[in-house]
Amino acid sequence: MPSSPTAAPLIKGWCPGAWQPMASGDGLVVRVRPPLGRLSAAQALVLADLATRYGSATLELSNRANVQLRGVDPQQHGAVLQALAAAGLLDVDARQEQLRAIVIDPLHHLGDGVLSSAQALQYALQQTPADALAGLPAKFGWLVAGHQHTLLASVSADVRLLCLPAQASAAVPHHWLVQPDGLDRAMAAPTLDSAIACALLLTRWCAEQARERRAHGQHPGRMASQLAAYQARHEHLPVWPLPDGVLWQDLVPAPTSAATEPAPGWQNHTAPATGYLVAAPLGLIPAAVLARLAQALQQTRTNAGVRITPWRMLLIDGVTPPLEGTHSPWMQQAGLDNTTDWITAPADPRLRISACVGAPGCNQALAPTMALALELAPQVPPGSHLHVSGCAKGCARQRPATLTLRACNAESVPSHRFAVIHEGTASDVTASELLASDLRDNPRLFSEKIEWLTSTKPMAPKSTASPLPPSAAKPT
Repeated sequence: MPSSPTAAPLIKGWCPGAWQPMASGDGLVVRVRPPLGRLSAAQALVLADLATRYGSATLELSNRANVQLRGVDPQQHGAVLQALAAAGLLDVDARQEQLRAIVIDPLHHLGDGVLSSAQALQYALQQTPADALAGLPAKFGWLVAGHQHTLLASVSADVRLLCLPAQASAAVPHHWLVQPDGLDRAMAAPTLDSAIACALLLTRWCAEQARERRAHGQHPGRMASQLAAYQARHEHLPVWPLPDGVLWQDLVPAPTSAATEPAPGWQNHTAPATGYLVAAPLGLIPAAVLARLAQALQQTRTNAGVRITPWRMLLIDGVTPPLEGTHSPWMQQAGLDNTTDWITAPADPRLRISACVGAPGCNQALAPTMALALELAPQVPPGSHLHVSGCAKGCARQRPATLTLRACNAESVPSHRFAVIHEGTASDVTASELLASDLRDNPRLFSEKIEWLTSTKPMAPKSTASPLPPSAAKPT
């Protein structure tokens, strides 16, 4: 096992104060951005060890393809950061760390251009003068994806860089689309260099807008809100100087029937396969469970590792599918046959639920959430999704769900009340409420509620007002 963080050698220029941790009800939350979205087996062991020694012994997968250590003692925060940096999981420069907020399509494979595009973007961002990107919004991020980019349509990103197969008659194998968030059109680039130039152009513009808005006492916003504000003020969109050969291209909306995320199992079965996709129930992985997986991968004697996905899943790469009718010994050694810890069946009802950490882990949550979501999972029909949120922020799921249960009260009562929202988010208003005790005592009540909401017509129009007070409203 890795040594204690306090024993890690000091790194030149190290300044723990540059990283502001997130405080929560169970201690500090330390976010880890794996380099290019991947953890080696050794790095996974480091995370499991740190979570056990200094956290809640549980790791959390976020919808930004990050890994979070929860329950970290504030007194150990600097030591944990030091250990992460020593393992190659944290930049000692806070600016460089922010510029690694790149979500990469975890299903990328050799030859599709996605990884090389992400590497080029990351290098270009790091080489850009600091003053040009100063003031970027804290949550500003990029996404790099390939031909399966519709699976990442719900992932938040200010600049999307798509590397797509070129037409058969083209002289090069790929072409690129660079889309600013908030527009239904993209910059079509014939080369990777021109695509990176477009991405930098948009990033620098957003940083400039953020600095200007701060100077006027306004919230800096992110790309979509900045574009909307610019258009409202100037009555047209910005006129960016496009690199040679780059043209604007309208985007075709994805069909509504398109899958929003992949199912667990082997991905791209053709040799070489991309890897094996497994889900963690509600995105939580006990440290001992991750350690067992990492140790099994080390024993394969390959460069096996795990890619972090925005779907609260892990993609295990560097392993080969078993022959038909056989099984891989390492899968059992890794504990992937334990259905409590892992979801490997595409029809598992736990794939149809999401929930924030809830109370008492989050100070803003009005009720516990995760246990209720797991109890109700068997009642969620295929094709539907249940989101249980501890407050109106809806951190675990920003897009609408078939049914959202939002905690309404924090009083010491036998049962918490939950607002029922159909085809909406946790911030939407509803007049219907259910008691958690009623849902637990009669789970059929929940499934009947879904049936009624999805079949009764006409329905009253859903309010678009927000129950958040102005001070708590989430910035765009």
